[in-house]
Parts: sequence; C-alpha cells; structure tokens
Amino acid sequence: MPKIAILAGEASGDLIGSHLMSYLNSKIKNIEFIGVGGPEMSKNGLISNFDYREISVHGYFDALKKIFRLLSLRNQVVDYLLKEQPDIFIGIDAPDFNFGIERRLKFNNIPTFHYVAPSVWAWRQARIFDIKENVNHLFAVFPHEPKIFQKAKVPITFVGHPLANKIPLNPNVNKGREKLHLDKGETIITLLPGSRTSEIKYHLELMIDTAILINKELTWRKLKRAKFLIPINSKDNYTNMTNTLNSYSNKIKSIKLIIGHSHDAICSANIVIAVSGTATLEAALYKKPMIIVYKTSLLSYLLLKKMLLIPYVGLPNILLNRFVVPEFLQNKATPESISNKAVEILTDKKLQKYLNIKFKDLHIRLKRNSSELIYKKIIKYLK
Repeated sequence: MPKIAILAGEASGDLIGSHLMSYLNSKIKNIEFIGVGGPEMSKNGLISNFDYREISVHGYFDALKKIFRLLSLRNQVVDYLLKEQPDIFIGIDAPDFNFGIERRLKFNNIPTFHYVAPSVWAWRQARIFDIKENVNHLFAVFPHEPKIFQKAKVPITFVGHPLANKIPLNPNVNKGREKLHLDKGETIITLLPGSRTSEIKYHLELMIDTAILINKELTWRKLKRAKFLIPINSKDNYTNMTNTLNSYSNKIKSIKLIIGHSHDAICSANIVIAVSGTATLEAALYKKPMIIVYKTSLLSYLLLKKMLLIPYVGLPNILLNRFVVPEFLQNKATPESISNKAVEILTDKKLQKYLNIKFKDLHIRLKRNSSELIYKKIIKYLK
C-alpha cells in the first residue's frame, strides 16, 4: 500500500493539500496519508498527528513565544515518520517548520518534496541553499520562481496555483450571492481578518471600525449602505468573533459571520478587505477590487521590513510587479485610511474594469493542472 506523509500548517496549505490528495486518491488505489493537516485534508483520508493550528504562527514574536512547543512538535513528527517509513514526504508551505523535517527525513533516505516554494525573491534569500540540500524536488506555484531556483541548481517544476484551477476564469457573482441569500443589488464588502488567532487579534477590530466608517461615508454621499461578510474557518474563531461583534452591537448591525463559504463570500463582494496572504490571491482570481492590510507586533514588523527585498507584501502586487492594489501596513492601517480608500474604489468604475483585466491575465498565467504535474513527479517513488 503506497504511504505518503504530508504536512500543512495553516488553512491555505490545508486547502492546497486537499486538492492534491483528492487527485492522488483518484489515481492510486488504497493510498495511505499520514502527517499533519486540517479538516479539508482529513476529508481526503489524512490521519493527522496533531491539530495543525498548533504550528500556525503570525510574525517572529509569535514564533519566538512558541519556539519550544514548535520544536517539540517537529521532533514528534520526525520520530513518528521515521517509525512509519513513508514512501515520500510532501511539505506544503510552512517552510520554517517543514524544512527541518525534510532535512532529517532526506538524511534517512526518505525522498522529500516541498509544495509552494518559499519567497526567496522577497526575503531571506539564504533559504535557497537549505532547499538545495534537503529537498529532492520543489513545486513552484508562481511562474517567475523556476528561473531563480534553477540558478542554484534546485530541481523545480512550475505546477501553477491550484486555486487558479478551482476558481472559474469568469466567476458568477449572482450564483455566489444566491448561495448566501444576498440580494443582487446590495453593496457587499467581504472582510478577511485572517484565520490565525494572532491575525484576528490584530485585524478584526480594525476591520469592524473600518466598516462603521465606510457606512458613515456612504450615507454622507447619499449612497446605499454596505453589508459586510466575514467567512470563518472554525467554530473557535466564530465564538471569538461573535463575542467581539457583540461589543459593537450599538454601533453596527450589518456585519454577518459565516462558517465556511469563504469563496462564495469573496465571489459575492463588490470589494474585499483582506489580510496579506493567500486570501488576497483568492480575491484576485475572483477579479475583485481589494485593499490589503497587515499588522503585527512592532518587533516582527521591523524585522520583516528590514529583510524585504521588494516594495510589496501583497501577492497580487508581487505577481504583477506593480502597486495595482493599495496596501496599508502597520501604523498606516487605520480605519480612516482604509475606509476612505474603500469608498474611493467602490465609486471608481474605470479602476474596477482595469483590475478585472489585470486579474484575468494573472489567472491565465497561474492556471495549470497542478495535481497531475505533481503526480508525474512522485509516482516513481511510490511502492
């Protein structure tokens, strides 16, 4: 029976891993998946070693606070996998956690693959040498990455981004709204404060305060007030966000929390306000105008700023190599600045058409049969 070890450390990796596992299940009989992942990977047969949210951290300060727990968990995973002796290991993103596992497994003759190349073109270039030493093959999701890694002689394949296959090139907004029981003519703004507890801590209240100001500005301009959606990936987050929203009950009543349905919420939106990360790519693939925000501890932000090699943090801007989407980072991420920009975008039809064209071109560039390309590279290792 083929045995694959696979590890994802956050919601975006869980989604990517589930797509790959679903495809592999369709191609290989009686395949066994072990490792670490979330609910989507579990649906496709993963026996998870522990709750994947334990290794999800936000910024350096958060990682430092959890460093001993993270190291302990990584040692547990390695010991477990060495005992289980899988045919291969696939680390999905989470490079700081996965690279240490890949190093020890490869040393013990277990072939290692890494899915989602780390952003060495944006920061921490030295990681490229760790990858060369410890990964048998790297799967890149962005088209500009192979050239960078090939220079260092890292075996790499551009497999496209699985979300570009999942999301339609021409999304049906009305269909998304029907699923969520929203009127076609409503102004919908989707808020994506992140999936990690630490992300929500820094961004949820910021986005609620922003929503209050947006509706004040729309009312002042005699425009239709907006409704706000926040899709949530877990019951714990739902409980925490509900408690926060209850404290705002006298100030705003037009924010709706939804468990799941993140893609429907993005598809339904007139504009998306999102924390920097995979959610911004999802918004771009749905051809949505957006605002990118990011806040973290001062220490983490100063370290990140010092190491950044490019002027952008948002994936749409990075991939298009220009500021097509506004970014509000750290102290600049205020309810006033974000709400002013949101209303400006909502009323700029020319900008909306421009973004639609740019994001459609990006979608085409990212679209590949990702799982099939990976399958062709790993099949020879499976018993």
